[in-house]
Amino acid sequence: MEFNRIQINITANPANLKQVRAMMAKVALAAGLSEKDAGSFILAVNEACSNIIKHCCKDDPTRCIDATINFEGDSLAVTLVDNGNRFDIGCIKSRDIEEIKPGGLGVHIIREIMDVVEYSHTPEGLNQIKLIKKLN
Repeated sequence: MEFNRIQINITANPANLKQVRAMMAKVALAAGLSEKDAGSFILAVNEACSNIIKHCCKDDPTRCIDATINFEGDSLAVTLVDNGNRFDIGCIKSRDIEEIKPGGLGVHIIREIMDVVEYSHTPEGLNQIKLIKKLN
C-alpha cells in the first residue's frame, strides 16, 4: 500500500462526483480490491456523496464535503464530513420496494456494499459518515 491517508475537499455540486469516483477508483485498486469490489466501493461512496449533496447541502455549491480515506490494516475507511443541514439517520425508515421512488435506494445500497456504516455529528455540529470496506 502506497498511502495511509488521503484527503480531498469538494463543493456540494453533483458535477464534482466525477472527481470523487476517480479518486475512489485509484484508492480501491491500489488497496487491492478486485475490479468488481472496487466498482461496488466506488458506487457506495458516490451514493453517500450524492445523498449529502442532495439532502444535507440542498445542491448548494457554497457547502463542502471533506473526504478522508484511510488505509486501516485490513480495511479502507472513508470518512465524509459536510457542513450541510443536520442529518438524522433515524428518520430513514425501511419501506416496501413498491413504495420506493427512483433514486430512493442509496442508503440501502451503501449498507449492502460496506461492512460498516456509521453516522454521527462532530463536536462542531457537522454531519459525519464513516464507511468501512474490509479488504479480505
